[in-house]
Amino acid sequence: MEGRSVSTYTTLRSYVLREFLLSLLVAFLFFFFIFFINQLLLFAQKILLKNVNFWSVLQLVALSVPQILLYTIPFSTLSAASMVIGDLSAKNEILALRAAGISLRRMFEVIAAMGFILALLTFFVADVMLPYSHQRFKELYSELLRDLPTLEIESYAVNQIGDIVLVTGEVQDATIGSLVLFDSASQSENQVITATDGRVSLVDLDSFLYRLDVKNPVILNSKGSSVESFTLADAKNMTFYLDFSKQVARFTDVTPSQLSTRDLRTLIAVRKQSLDTTKLTRKTEIVKLQGKKADLLRQLPFDRALLGAIIEVEQELLVLEKQKDVNFYLQYYRAEMHKKIALSVSCFVLVFITFPLSFLRIKHGRLFGFGLSLLVASAYWFLLFFAQTRILSVAINPGFLMWIPNVVMAFLAFILLLQRRRL
Repeated sequence: MEGRSVSTYTTLRSYVLREFLLSLLVAFLFFFFIFFINQLLLFAQKILLKNVNFWSVLQLVALSVPQILLYTIPFSTLSAASMVIGDLSAKNEILALRAAGISLRRMFEVIAAMGFILALLTFFVADVMLPYSHQRFKELYSELLRDLPTLEIESYAVNQIGDIVLVTGEVQDATIGSLVLFDSASQSENQVITATDGRVSLVDLDSFLYRLDVKNPVILNSKGSSVESFTLADAKNMTFYLDFSKQVARFTDVTPSQLSTRDLRTLIAVRKQSLDTTKLTRKTEIVKLQGKKADLLRQLPFDRALLGAIIEVEQELLVLEKQKDVNFYLQYYRAEMHKKIALSVSCFVLVFITFPLSFLRIKHGRLFGFGLSLLVASAYWFLLFFAQTRILSVAINPGFLMWIPNVVMAFLAFILLLQRRRL
């Protein structure tokens, strides 16, 4: 009897696991396609339209995958659990299990275990794969900039490069055709240059500094906003230096989300020390102002000048006492470190909200479960986004904000399960 029971549970777990993996594959492809298309459109705008070799494009796309997986895996896990339980409920298989005296816990164990495994996988992606892939992305993109200096300049467009606005015609390899250049580096003098063509070459890759050589330029100089004071000149050749550091930063700068938890802890320690120094300085200033106020109050007689000085000191004290000790980077780093862990744990937490489906008799269970997962995923995403916008509103560790979506979903799952079990 015991052997048959073990066999029954093994068969049940194998069946649920097979259905879960099939649903996971479908959900994963759905969410991956959505996030991937968004990333692909970004590459189409900046890279695919340039003469970049196919292998480099493929590498850049592959190195962007970990960022996509960070959100794809949790939402796919939620969808897979919803689809499996919804389908089993619609086919009355859950009802048959309960009628046979088999606890639903046996079925839930498989899904919860998969949620735990996928949570570990998500953390590995966030803490290992993402930092590594971004570093490789930066190196490869820098190599492309060296080989193709006009990578950040679009054809037939207005390009902002530091203090220079560059209006271009066709951009081919390192050559720019029919360009108009507006130089506003000087506040007192504006310069407009037109040329039939120009060529961009690398000067310093580390600082992303490039040189633009133009042929037969026509230069218009004007001082301030006066239309009467201007000079017009031409030349055979002219050279400008272009600083691409701000443009390239969008692709190559390392954000806290792309750092490992070990690196984040190191940065947090540095910023915390800076915050402690700021707190000590503020407290010292408060003590000094309080002492100054006490000295002023002991002076007699009180005249208008003395009262004015006392009021001024009180206002400074009020400002310092109301000031929040918040370090932007410290809050940002703390939030991102907790976000990595919270997003990973969400794979395990979110599956619990699907368990109450097993107590419902629904039609089109797999489709219903998928629709429910989209609703829950949207709610989770909204809560996470809202929490991120509030990290500077608190003076304490903002990590608890990153855990709010998980706590809300876990509490909701607990309430629903408790109500269903009572029915």
